[in-house]
Amino acid sequence: MNPGPTQLLAIVCILLFMRAAAGQGDLALVAALEESTIAAIEKAEKSVVAIARIPKRRDNTNRARSNPLSLNLPRALDNQLSDPDFVPSFYGSGVVLSSDGYILTCAHVLSDPNENEYVVWLNQRSYLAKQVSPARKANTLAADAFSDLAVLKIEADNLTPISFAKPNRIRKGRFVVALGNPDAIARDGVPSASWGIISNLSRVAPSNNTDRATPKTTIHEYGTLIQTDAKLNFGTSGGALVDLQGNMLGLTTSLVANSSAEHSAGFALAVDELFLRVIEQLKLGKLPDYGFLGIQPVELRMSDREAGKSGALISLVLPGLPGEKAGLRADDIIVEVNGKKIYDRDDLFRELSVPAAGKEVKLLVHRYSGRNTPRVLVLTAQLSKKPMHNEDRSFSSNPTPSWRGLEIDYWTAVSSETNRLAIPAATQNQIQIAVSSLDPDTPAWIAGVRAGCGVLKVEDVRINTPEDFFRAVENRSGEIRVEILQLDGKRRWVNVPAEIASKSNASAG
Repeated sequence: MNPGPTQLLAIVCILLFMRAAAGQGDLALVAALEESTIAAIEKAEKSVVAIARIPKRRDNTNRARSNPLSLNLPRALDNQLSDPDFVPSFYGSGVVLSSDGYILTCAHVLSDPNENEYVVWLNQRSYLAKQVSPARKANTLAADAFSDLAVLKIEADNLTPISFAKPNRIRKGRFVVALGNPDAIARDGVPSASWGIISNLSRVAPSNNTDRATPKTTIHEYGTLIQTDAKLNFGTSGGALVDLQGNMLGLTTSLVANSSAEHSAGFALAVDELFLRVIEQLKLGKLPDYGFLGIQPVELRMSDREAGKSGALISLVLPGLPGEKAGLRADDIIVEVNGKKIYDRDDLFRELSVPAAGKEVKLLVHRYSGRNTPRVLVLTAQLSKKPMHNEDRSFSSNPTPSWRGLEIDYWTAVSSETNRLAIPAATQNQIQIAVSSLDPDTPAWIAGVRAGCGVLKVEDVRINTPEDFFRAVENRSGEIRVEILQLDGKRRWVNVPAEIASKSNASAG
């Protein structure tokens, strides 16, 4: 990958050649490009911060021996942070989302908040190289491993939020500037800049996982990334990739290309519909959810490709889930989702993850049924929730809503495929949500509810989403009847009391 300065030099040389051929007037093109770059940096750098991740528990003496760059670590943390020679062992970048201190970064920059604390450096207007003191250190709100996005909240005001570009500005070949904290060099709060172009779009995140049957742990492994030749060293994860108007096109991430790579690869998480939806949820301290159709797609055979077919071939439609309810069948080929072309199964997984659970999607489907010319179908499916396989690497500060000891989620996110297949198909078609967790010795537990049980009705109200459930119970008091689907597949009504009777009250009757 060519470094940014080489790219810039090549552009300048081309423009100087044009000047030699056409006259002195073309020097203005070079000057205009230079001024546009300067203006873009001046606009965007006010919104880019440096982040240090500092372990909460560590032996400072041992760390001083193992990390010669970290000087005098036995001193108090506040003294370290005020020392210009202090280099944190773990560092990254971030961008300002709001004037009151919401900071966006990559989830992998933060790691586990139970084991780390975070300090943010920012240069904002009159606050030159100001740093957030340990007494006002950043508070983690939420981090989502699947999107690799996280939001911090710091105690600050009058910050300058980053300006997002419109998604249609993300074009291959567009000039871009990357701003971040490479190798922790920008820990004074003044981000470093590099130059390049958008090299490609919809790139797949590097992964050492070659097993197609193993679920991928991030959506970026399905092909969402901007590739850039702007130089992105370690520490630039969470920085800004901006256009020459200073508007952010992507959140930079320095990912290792493979296990033998010596240099990080230049990618950015595109500012698109999914990106904006996820950060709005994270700002609320909530984890986002992702759509789930309930099908098993496979790649088309080479002979099908040679015959001009494209899309994702459905090998299995799980009973009772949105795909079956929408009318999908095995051997159907999905060629579009909400107007987006689908060329392979990765495209399908990616586009189904863009809408939230509970949203409707339009599917353009080709059904051949032994014919050379397909029957073209337009089907509408209401998505359920994608089960996550990396929940241990996600976290949120906003607790999951609970009611009388139980928590609710979409059935597809709670139950395993084995459990779903054990339930009769006629009953599966009626299940939308289930009990995700349950505290013992609570009213729901005493009533006979257990984790994994499906929830069908509250009194006479049919329940299709977690929001339906909480709306149904919020204005009711006293004992409430709930229809559940037990783990053995049997349906029954339970009476959930408002509170547990004390032993003295129970024995008095």
